[in-house]
Formats: sequence, structure tokens, C-alpha cells
Amino acid sequence: MADDRLRNEGDHLEDWPAPQMYALSAVVYAERGDEILLLQRAEGAALAGEWFLPGGMVEPGELPEAGARRELAEEAGVAIGELEIVGCYPMEVYGYDTLQISYRGAIVDNAAIVISHEHDGARWVKASDMRALLTDEVLEGMARADVRILTLLRHIRTDLDRYLARVAR
Repeated sequence: MADDRLRNEGDHLEDWPAPQMYALSAVVYAERGDEILLLQRAEGAALAGEWFLPGGMVEPGELPEAGARRELAEEAGVAIGELEIVGCYPMEVYGYDTLQISYRGAIVDNAAIVISHEHDGARWVKASDMRALLTDEVLEGMARADVRILTLLRHIRTDLDRYLARVAR
């Protein structure tokens, strides 16, 4: 039920477009010096074998930043200091229209990575090296003619560009 105090007298709700509804997810550019952490998706997972930032779905009632911290701890066994929002983009994953929020921050105490069962590997990479690899041809190969995956990968590349612009300041 709408709270009438939040409406103008002239508002006609039927004139407004239906709002887009999104589940929330969060990923983290977990930093160690000038490198970021990537985790390899395990067999049986969506995009198995590919390397991505740690992250996942935000739980109901959970703040996105808390979800990012929780996912990083669950997937890589590390804690992170102060988080800064990098960007946000829509994607379709696991049957949901999702709004992915990306954060960046330094891991605490250079802790050792302990990957979850959802992953087959972990590696530290320079974000600029990763970006150099994400050409249109590479993205198209990863997408295997699936337009939804190609769109997601392009959003990820744009987000990585935002990240690189922030750390270059």
C-alpha cells in the first residue's frame, strides 16, 4: 500500500512505468598492493573455468556492502578493510534480473586465500593486464554466441575500466 504522504496530489500512478525489480549482488576488487584477486569458477557452476571477482547474491535484509564482505570471506577466506563503490550494472544470473554492485578495498593483513568449493583456483593479477586481455574477440569467444553473456561481459569490462580510472587517481 502506498503511503499518501509520499505522493503529490497530481500523481497518477497508472501514468508511471512499472518499476524494474532487481535482486542484488555484489563483487569485490580485493586488492593486495597493485593486484586484484580473481577466482576460477568450478565445474558445474555458471561460466565454469572462467576467472571472476569474488562475490555473489546479497541476502534479504542485508546491506550490499555487508554482502560483499560476506561473499569475499565465504569464497576466499579473507577480510577486507574500507570499501569504496566502483560501479553498478544490470545482469541476468541464475534466473534473476540482478543489479551487481562492485566495490574495491584492500584485504586485511595479506591473509592467505582459502577458496570455497565454488572455485577451482585463485590468482592475483594486475587489473591493467586483465583489461588488456578483454578484447572484443575474447569476450565473444567466452560468450559462445549467447547475447546475454556477451552483454554481461561487456558490463564487466566497463566496470573494470571504472576501477582502473579510480586507482589511477
